[in-house]
Amino acid sequence: MSVKNQIPLDSRLALCASFVRDGARLADIGTDHAYLPVYLAAKGKISSAVASDIRKGPLENAKSNIIRFGVEDKVKTVLCDGPDGISPDEATDIVIAGMGGELIAAMIKRTEWFYDESRRLILQPMTRAHVLRAFLCAEGFDIKQERACITGRKCYSVMLCVYDGRVRKCGSRFEYLGRLADDGSEEAARYTDMIKGKLRKKINGLMQSGDIKAAESCGSILRELEEGTE
Repeated sequence: MSVKNQIPLDSRLALCASFVRDGARLADIGTDHAYLPVYLAAKGKISSAVASDIRKGPLENAKSNIIRFGVEDKVKTVLCDGPDGISPDEATDIVIAGMGGELIAAMIKRTEWFYDESRRLILQPMTRAHVLRAFLCAEGFDIKQERACITGRKCYSVMLCVYDGRVRKCGSRFEYLGRLADDGSEEAARYTDMIKGKLRKKINGLMQSGDIKAAESCGSILRELEEGTE
């Protein structure tokens, strides 16, 4: 049985894995069951990995999987808040997946060694991806690649980012759709429809609450997405 079949990677984690460089030293922040670093280590794609989590329960699950698949020599666990317990020399590629966009942005902001052109950040926000994209543009990170994936009935975006110090303009279309705006895949189309649907729902809620100004602002964003303009 192949490693891929043994280790339960869903399409979301598989997409994150596809952005990790061969031979990388990986940090998987918020690792939960450590499926991602275990998979990459068992496959021989990475040289080492740190699997971190703020909760003891998930980290115990992670340790069990590391032992189960025989990758103790490559993957270690750390109980810490985000990247706080990981040293810069332990990671060239950093995965932060399964968290809100604002939390991911806060973790990046407080971690000076992420601001390094040699690092690769692989980010998968569960919510408020637009907040994360706006932050990355303002902080000098280039979203080099972005792809969408479908897991169950939900659609997610995964971003590959590198710091270059260049502050970028982030119009509404890029803020809400990122590089998926110009991606012709079925997954990107599904993601775009999801974002538009959320905006329509928000507009309706604002109209019902009487916040006409905010509803008009959201309506302007929605029109830009539908018309493909900034």
